[in-house]
Amino acid sequence: MANSKEERKRRDLTAAENYHLWVVSGGMCSFDGCKKKLIESTSGELTNVGIKAHIIGHAKSSARHEYMEKYGFTYETLENVENLMLMCYDHSKIIDDKKTRDQFPPDILFAMKEKHEKWVSSWSVDKKKSIALIHKRMGGPLFDIEYDSPAPYILLDAVEDQTVFDDFTPEGWEEGKKSNEILYQKFIEKIKEKEAKVGEIFPLSAIPLLIHLGSLLTDTVSYSIYQFDREKGFWVSENPGVNKDIVLTVKKDIKDCDDLAVLVSISGKVKMNSVKEVLGEEFDSLCVEVDDPDVKKVLYREDVINIQAKLKYEIEKLMQHQDYNKIHLFYAGPAGLAIEIGRGINPKMWSEVCLYEYNKRWTPKYQYALSI
Repeated sequence: MANSKEERKRRDLTAAENYHLWVVSGGMCSFDGCKKKLIESTSGELTNVGIKAHIIGHAKSSARHEYMEKYGFTYETLENVENLMLMCYDHSKIIDDKKTRDQFPPDILFAMKEKHEKWVSSWSVDKKKSIALIHKRMGGPLFDIEYDSPAPYILLDAVEDQTVFDDFTPEGWEEGKKSNEILYQKFIEKIKEKEAKVGEIFPLSAIPLLIHLGSLLTDTVSYSIYQFDREKGFWVSENPGVNKDIVLTVKKDIKDCDDLAVLVSISGKVKMNSVKEVLGEEFDSLCVEVDDPDVKKVLYREDVINIQAKLKYEIEKLMQHQDYNKIHLFYAGPAGLAIEIGRGINPKMWSEVCLYEYNKRWTPKYQYALSI
């Protein structure tokens, strides 16, 4: 009976132990050759899918339990991180299944653990810890995060909104703003909880919602904002040296009107006639356009930052001389730049910013969505 009671003495890992196991594993499966990232989404719910696998099992019938005393463990110390490996579900199943467990004696698994953690340590010394914010309210859910190069940070956790946004009524947009605010609060709380130094933003949603989300992002941590390269199926950020030289043209038509229309043409052309369908004829205009707008024109951070800075500079220069009642933003561009434009909105210097959603089948094609 004493052994039976002793066997049941399993303790929960402390928050620090869980954190340690996640970090030393780099958020990846520790099974030799796997390295599967363990932040995934199931039915649109992004979560930590890592399994804390025991090298020497706790229960008498579990894999490798018979080696407990040989390796100097007790029922209590079997829960120490020295006896645990972070794994994906498939490999945790393989090492424990009665048909395959004999292929994985303790020596092999301890060696795997040591090898993997040394490898993670070799590249993660200078890597910051991050929390992901997934804002994908277009199309199907994101099930995994695939970068175009090795992951730049150790991803500890994620928050997400992957519900499809299809209510373009005033009530729908207001609900979208509230959802953004709730998501942002969860994001900040997760950053504080995990003591992360970086926020990784993965946006693919209606443009007004992304600009609004960007306006919420404070300087609590630094941010890496990604663009989805549809052609390659990867999220990209830093310039790998392959982007084209981008020529940015700025045109102004200032008539001392009460409203300013800002036309941003990056992925496509914002046509002045479409803007006039919404605002009439009486407005000042600022047009910022890349040469030959195209959906693949701007992907990388360097270009995004340069365009955002130029746009912000031109708007604020006008605001110094013109007391506009409203700024009307008409945008055709990538999601990452939309986030950055939102981050650049300064409520102390800018008038109310009105955002518009575009649909070629609507009349007018641009319709008011929300204001910041």
